[in-house]
Amino acid sequence: MRDVWSERMRAVKLTLPVMCGYLFLGTAFGATLAQAGFGPAWALMMSGLVYAGSMQFVMVPLMASGAALTTVALTALMVNARHLFYGVSYIERFRRMGRLRPYMIFSLTDETYSVFCGLPGEESDGVMLRVALYDQLYWIAGSVVGAVLAQALPFDLTGIDYSMIALFIVICVDRAKNKADRLPAVIGGACALVCLMLLGPDKFLAPALAVTAVLLMGVESVGRGKAA
Repeated sequence: MRDVWSERMRAVKLTLPVMCGYLFLGTAFGATLAQAGFGPAWALMMSGLVYAGSMQFVMVPLMASGAALTTVALTALMVNARHLFYGVSYIERFRRMGRLRPYMIFSLTDETYSVFCGLPGEESDGVMLRVALYDQLYWIAGSVVGAVLAQALPFDLTGIDYSMIALFIVICVDRAKNKADRLPAVIGGACALVCLMLLGPDKFLAPALAVTAVLLMGVESVGRGKAA
C-alpha cells in the first residue's frame, strides 16, 4: 500500500506543471465548445475519448459546420501527425506494460511525453500510468468546468478560443529566436500561406500540414545523408 501511495505522490509532483496549463487551456476549450452550442456532456465525452488538445479546438468549428467525417479524420491525422514521430521512442517501453499499452499510446500527449523524457531513469509502470492518467484528468476537469462556466456566466466569452492560438504563437516565437533552427518555421509558414491563397480559409489546414510534414521529412533525410 505504501508503494502505491508513493507512486501517486510522485506522479502528482511530476504533473503539477502540466496541471497548471491543462486546467487553463481545458477551461478555454470547454468554454469554446459551449459557445458553439455544445454542453458539458460534450466536453466530457470529447476530452475523454478524443483527448487531443489543439485538435479539440479545431473540431469545434468542424462540428458546428457539419463537416464531413473524412474531413475531420484527415485534419486530425495532420494536426496530430507529430505523435507518430516522438511516440516511436516509447514503443518498446509501452509494450512491456502489457494491458496498459493501449491506454499509454492513447494518452501520450506532448506534455506527458515531455514529463516522461524528464524522468532520470527507468520509472515504474505505476508512476508512468498515473502521470498519463492524471494529465488527462486535469484536461477533462478543465474542459467540463469551462463548459459549465460558459453556460452559467452572464457575459460573452467569445475570443477565449484564442488562448490555444496564443500558446502556439509563443512557441513559434521562442523557436524563431533560435537562429540555427528557423527552417521548420519558414517551411510551415510558407506552406500555410500558399495553401490559404489557393484553397481558402476553410480548406487550407489539412493540405498545408500534409505538405509541411512531407517537406520536413525530406529536409531531415537530406540532412542525414550529408551527415553520413
